[in-house]
Amino acid sequence: MILENNSNVIVMITREIEGEVIKCHKYWPISVKKPLELKSCSISLQNYQILQYFIIRIFQVVRKSTGTSLFVKHLQFTNWPDHGTPAPAEGFIKYVRYVRKSHLTGPIVVHCSAGVGRTGVFLCVDVVLCAIEKNFSFNIGNIVAQMREQRSGMVQTKEQYYFCYKIVLAVLQKFVTLD
Repeated sequence: MILENNSNVIVMITREIEGEVIKCHKYWPISVKKPLELKSCSISLQNYQILQYFIIRIFQVVRKSTGTSLFVKHLQFTNWPDHGTPAPAEGFIKYVRYVRKSHLTGPIVVHCSAGVGRTGVFLCVDVVLCAIEKNFSFNIGNIVAQMREQRSGMVQTKEQYYFCYKIVLAVLQKFVTLD
């Protein structure tokens, strides 16, 4: 999927294990010395960096049949608690901004464990930040409703919905304090 769509960014908004429950299996190599060999491609870990709120991994994905390759940034947000939403909100804002800055080609691939709660929050915040940057009007309720038309359950809980507003408020307050 990554090679077919020329996607250079994978957004992962979960840890592999949360509360003793497996939330995501490792689909990437864990060592720079040993690539992950799959049937159609090889994935090698080129580099990684562990930051306060997220981990940056750089992969090289090579299609075995053609030798074509793509460098991919795998950005794993690690500060979302088992229940609730991240505190402080600033960590998630930094993460979303870094994702936006890293995106160069293809669609951004976004996932959490179920693909609706945290993923929905990320997508909503991304849309809102884009609107703010372009000085467009936006309505968080409408954004979430449109996402739910495409995928049921996006932004799963009231807390996650509130968190979208909290993020937007924090971003807009920064603009006010800069003036």
